[in-house]
Amino acid sequence: MNEMNPCKVWVEPMTREEFMGKGKPLTINYSIQTAPFGRVLVASTHKGICLLMPAAMKWEPVQTLKRHFPKARIRYRAVTLHKKALLLLRHRQEKVHQLCLHLYGTPFQIEVWRDLLDIPVGMVTTYQNIANRIGRPKSARPVGQAVGANPVMCLVPCHRVVRTNGTLGGYRWDVSRKIKLLNQEVQKSPKDRGHISWEPTLF
Repeated sequence: MNEMNPCKVWVEPMTREEFMGKGKPLTINYSIQTAPFGRVLVASTHKGICLLMPAAMKWEPVQTLKRHFPKARIRYRAVTLHKKALLLLRHRQEKVHQLCLHLYGTPFQIEVWRDLLDIPVGMVTTYQNIANRIGRPKSARPVGQAVGANPVMCLVPCHRVVRTNGTLGGYRWDVSRKIKLLNQEVQKSPKDRGHISWEPTLF
């Protein structure tokens, strides 16, 4: 694992065959957990976490999961993977030996999500910096789209990406939540690999 990602969190792409349930039906376990920023829906396959998002007050989690994984068997079951994910959300990395994120996406999205794992807590980077690091300097806009499509809120820290001009940019789960998450994570850190310290006084 990269030393910038010491918690041993990695992305394993979910294949088309797995997503479609070919050969062996995909089973997804889900539970509703309480994170530092509110209630969340956590879902996992036998390999790893496949979805993490805010839990709305009035909704049907099975229907939500069916929209993301139409061929999967959905069942309510809190498993060890969910507990590990919550420990990371609480920044208790020392308690987690490793965590696999089993994510369905395009090869480009997977590449971007893997790069996001290298952004340290308390720091931010830009869409353009990500594009440069993955060797696609003219793809800042597609990078932004891939960041916005991240299916595992905070585990892949898409909230740590801002625009080149220093403005926040969008956030799939509300910009006010993005600010709150960054303020909770803030720490004084030197510049490193294109990452810059988050300055909460600017927002």
